[in-house]
Amino acid sequence: MRSLTALTFAVALQSSVAPAPPTVRVDVIVTDGRGRTVDNLKPADFDVREDGAPQAIDAARFIKIDKADAGAVRPIPIQSDVDEQTEATRPNTRLLAIFLDEYQVSAANALRVRAAITRFVGDTLQPSDLIVVMRPLDSLFTIRLTRDRDRVREIVEAFDGRKGDYAPRNTSERNIMAGTPARIEQVRAQVTTSALNALALHLGSLSAEARKTLVVVSEGLPRIDRRRGLESLPTIDSVIRSANRSNVSIYAVDPRESVDDGRTPADADGLRALTAATDGRSITNVTDLSAAMRPIDADSSAYYLLLYTPTHGPDGQSHDVRVAIKKPGVIVRTRKGYWAPVPDDGLRAALSRPRAPIALEPARHISPLIRPWFGVSRGAAGKTRVTFVWEPTAFVPSGRTKQLYASRVVLKALAADGISLFDGGVLPAGPLRPDTADEGEARAVFDAPPGPLRLRISIEDETGQAIDSDVREIVVRDLSAPVVLGTPEILRARTARDFRALESDPDAAPVASREFSRAERLLIRFPAYAPSGASLIVSARLLNRVGQAMRELAIQQGAAEAAPNEIDLSLAALAAGEYLIELTAKSPAGEVKDLLEFRVTS
Repeated sequence: MRSLTALTFAVALQSSVAPAPPTVRVDVIVTDGRGRTVDNLKPADFDVREDGAPQAIDAARFIKIDKADAGAVRPIPIQSDVDEQTEATRPNTRLLAIFLDEYQVSAANALRVRAAITRFVGDTLQPSDLIVVMRPLDSLFTIRLTRDRDRVREIVEAFDGRKGDYAPRNTSERNIMAGTPARIEQVRAQVTTSALNALALHLGSLSAEARKTLVVVSEGLPRIDRRRGLESLPTIDSVIRSANRSNVSIYAVDPRESVDDGRTPADADGLRALTAATDGRSITNVTDLSAAMRPIDADSSAYYLLLYTPTHGPDGQSHDVRVAIKKPGVIVRTRKGYWAPVPDDGLRAALSRPRAPIALEPARHISPLIRPWFGVSRGAAGKTRVTFVWEPTAFVPSGRTKQLYASRVVLKALAADGISLFDGGVLPAGPLRPDTADEGEARAVFDAPPGPLRLRISIEDETGQAIDSDVREIVVRDLSAPVVLGTPEILRARTARDFRALESDPDAAPVASREFSRAERLLIRFPAYAPSGASLIVSARLLNRVGQAMRELAIQQGAAEAAPNEIDLSLAALAAGEYLIELTAKSPAGEVKDLLEFRVTS
């Protein structure tokens, strides 16, 4: 009885985890006898057969790019993978990759390629379209589609045909592409095939609903001789499989005006196989190359997307697909078939995609050469405005007699997602600043989202030589609560004239130090926030080191809403020791307090 129960449970478990048949998406181009798009077909008009068996169509969507709307789109910069994923799914957005095969284009045809691709990009692409241009030596880990047409044109202008030229251009070519020309051609062919496979996978990862276009500019693709140890590297079949799984159509553009039919079949067959199997086109033997590329624009602008669910599961096998129209006088183009995934194919595809190398963050290091200070106030669009100032300290390294003295730092601030928020030089604040005219360069100010903030500080001496670094992480406060206090800033003065100068300068840089002499006078500025229109009362008390109140401090409130409040504090009457200032902001919406610590010396 126990065995029967276990067997029943095992069968039920296997049934419950068995993957459901995947939805197959097939893009179909339908035209009439004059080459015009047929746009009025219904699901019942299509006859779809997989491996000869008729399939029930779940949906037949006609997708047409509205170029008027696409041209009116304001281009959004693609700055991250999230941006790319989001923008790729927007309506009227086409996804295009162009691979410029420098290894298989002769130098004599390079100018022709540059002119044709530049014209194709300028004449056919809409502002909403996303494109990536790649060459064999480009990294597979940095593929990202963009709307930056200037960058695209720069890459195209840098294209240089190198067919038959085996001189290495970098260390990688020098170390890997060595040997006889025949062996170099084999390595080059493998590099090209791997790049095409990476492009097909990347395009396929962006949008399941769109037909994607991969243009390969090449005079031929040599056949790769498989050798022991290289079995896992992509082949032409791998590229076809990756392309057909994700509706990527490959177009081969041969820049030669006349192709010698006596060329080796292996060179031609590779490109022909890619185009024939993925519903692309081979463009060859043409005088006007850019004009011959116009069908690429047409094919990606109007097509049907058929969806059906096959009876088989994810068996990992190749399946032939045939599409016919139950109406006379129409021409149908579609890819020949697809490779079904296997149960763990999702994981395998994820592992096979190029991955960016893991960026190792510098280890945390607090430098003894600087004394930094970070202040926060409300910024724009719900962000927090961060202010950074610093002062140098004298430091003698162990075993040395010469002091290291910081004269300038270079601050790089990174948000949690890696976006750079500030990158620039900052001079020291306080009385040790070399030139008071450089007041504006004595602090860094930038807006950051609340949360972790990574800071990398390169510390330089008076000659500009890096003498140390400071790497730390701080947490930026969220100042969106109804009642909040910003970080108090301290400005120091020794004379009445200096104090008046600070008082009249709302942009004076604060000091990082919290240790002052009795001969100094402090000007303390701090912002306080309350709901618009609500009353706000701010107060301050001077406390001793154990928190006992000594006296109330007079506050000059800001004239405008959210303007900083000011405290004038003379230190002459205070004994040497540690003190606190308790700041309070009170409103009908709430009450908050903050403590400011400082030390008085003799």
